[in-house]
Amino acid sequence: MMNIKPTNFRYVLLLVSGLLITTLSLAQEKQQKTTTSRSGGSYSAGHAWFLNTGFGFSNHGIPFYIGGEYTGFHPDISVGGVFSYHNRWDNHKDRSAWTLSAVGNYHFNRLLNLSSEWDVYAGANVGFYGYSHANTGFGGGIQVGGRWFITDLIGLNLQFGGGTVSGGQFGVTFRL
Repeated sequence: MMNIKPTNFRYVLLLVSGLLITTLSLAQEKQQKTTTSRSGGSYSAGHAWFLNTGFGFSNHGIPFYIGGEYTGFHPDISVGGVFSYHNRWDNHKDRSAWTLSAVGNYHFNRLLNLSSEWDVYAGANVGFYGYSHANTGFGGGIQVGGRWFITDLIGLNLQFGGGTVSGGQFGVTFRL
């Protein structure tokens, strides 16, 4: 049976909580930009950056991820990076895995005539990965996901795909 080492999980949970609180504070302080119409608008709603953070789905522990996407150079494409990490206690050994990847996504909002409240995307990632019990390497994957912005600045994100330490991710997205 797999057991997650409690002390490592507490540190990850503390880190995620701190990042979330800091980001929420910064998002509230930031002067609100003029946004596009909420019907048939841009997925970025006039904001140039997305900050994503949350947890992943995996049968090897509970991964944590944080990443950013730049949305300002094309109305339907974003590029960015993501860092994923997980730690688990398995067979009396401390095991960890991480990825550092570049990501690119195509956003279907204009094509599907979706409001800026929603963001449906698909893309690819490529980067480095490492495991405490094996070699570091280079790999890639594809992803598909969606976001629902509950305010103009804060949304919930659900993504499925490979190339990270998890098969999927659930978290929060902030428009900056």
